[in-house]
Amino acid sequence: AEPLRVMPRDDLLISLNEREFIVKALQEEELRVDGRGPFDTRPVSYRFGPKDGMCEVQLGDTRVLAVVSAKLEPPSGARGNEGTITINVEFSPMASPNFEPGRPGEQAQELALVLERAIRETGAVDVESLCVLAGRRVWHVRCDVHVLDACGNIAGAASLAADAALLSFRRPEATVSPDTQLITVHPADVREPVPLALHHLPVAITFGYFAEQDGLVIADPTVNEEMVIGSELVVVLNAHDELCAVRFGGEVAVNPSEISRCVRIASRISKDLTQDLKKAHSAWEVERDKRRVRRHYGAEAAANPDFGLPGRGDHLNPAQGRDQGGQQSPQEQERGIDEEDEKEDDGGVSNSDEDHEDEEAGDDAIEDYNHIPLGVLAPCQSDDEEEEEEEDERSSKKKNSRSEALKKTKEKAAADLEDDDILGMFDAAAKKRGEDSGGASEKKKNKGRWDNLPGDGDSLAAAIKAKVAKKQKKQKR
Repeated sequence: AEPLRVMPRDDLLISLNEREFIVKALQEEELRVDGRGPFDTRPVSYRFGPKDGMCEVQLGDTRVLAVVSAKLEPPSGARGNEGTITINVEFSPMASPNFEPGRPGEQAQELALVLERAIRETGAVDVESLCVLAGRRVWHVRCDVHVLDACGNIAGAASLAADAALLSFRRPEATVSPDTQLITVHPADVREPVPLALHHLPVAITFGYFAEQDGLVIADPTVNEEMVIGSELVVVLNAHDELCAVRFGGEVAVNPSEISRCVRIASRISKDLTQDLKKAHSAWEVERDKRRVRRHYGAEAAANPDFGLPGRGDHLNPAQGRDQGGQQSPQEQERGIDEEDEKEDDGGVSNSDEDHEDEEAGDDAIEDYNHIPLGVLAPCQSDDEEEEEEEDERSSKKKNSRSEALKKTKEKAAADLEDDDILGMFDAAAKKRGEDSGGASEKKKNKGRWDNLPGDGDSLAAAIKAKVAKKQKKQKR
């Protein structure tokens, strides 16, 4: 492993008495200044959002913000079916007066190297799932880690922030047209974004060794303790007891057995921290789902734990749900009971200024608007007279359409009957002509000719008309 120097803090000054007090408390009482034991860690809190892929982690007084973003780029290197992931670390000037804006310093570069080895080189993120079109377009994921307050164990807080940001990140869904090979990136309101495929969550644990006594070691040092320790060991493990990275630096020599002991302690600590991270992420996922429901269906739907269950018809508006199910929701029933109680208490008389103004203006009816949650569209409610008029119009339209269809059917049947009668007269005349001639060849020759029909045209037309009138008369009876 490459040597890692313990960077001095020019912005902090610690006296000899304070240094001796920290060391003596550990040697005699096995206690630290803040009341923790040698291998106890500070409490951790997570704050996700407001967007996917953002998380601020507070480890004691140390605060780190991680932001994850992704964009489509051509694949780099020989592997055209794998995406890429990069990690950048920035020490904000607000974290310490010793940090300056601009190009990352040596400490930021060393921390970025530790995180890249722990996350990228161990395969924590499935890079093959980032491929959209092999050889042409893949997702490039970038994780920016910003140190907001440097109060000790920056590596541990940065690893937790990077894990939480990657866990909460959602990339847009991209589809490829099979005909044109064009890539379409769908926005979040069209298709649900896709989370990253994570195999494990590496967590960095920092240990500090003191030069005053062999075997005197602490975990998760504070900023004052970092000014006293002589060597620093960073162990990165996951919840499966897999060693992801190890960095050691400083001027104090450490026995290899002490390093093995610290790795075993780091395994226990990493499991606890990973479990806490997953619990915080699960709680954030519930809040995220509620925000989506509130955005599409309103605040009442987000507050109802039974919203969306089968058979409830929550995707319908309240009026449609009553029409189909025949029952009102519990919220609507409570609202109706409250309105009835208010009417009974007031004795059916309203004392509001708006009602007096309506009475003076001579208004007979006051429109009643029900509360509609945000994102839910409900049809406007009409008066009884308007509903009766609409029903009358619908019934009259139905009657007119039925009478017109019946009339058209009768006309078509009469036309077909008249055509059949005329064709039958022509066939009978042709058959009679063929029998009089007495020959099959003459019958075929004269079939269908107007000149060979019996009688003149007037007598034939009169016979056809009489036949048709007679049949129509029978049908009417």
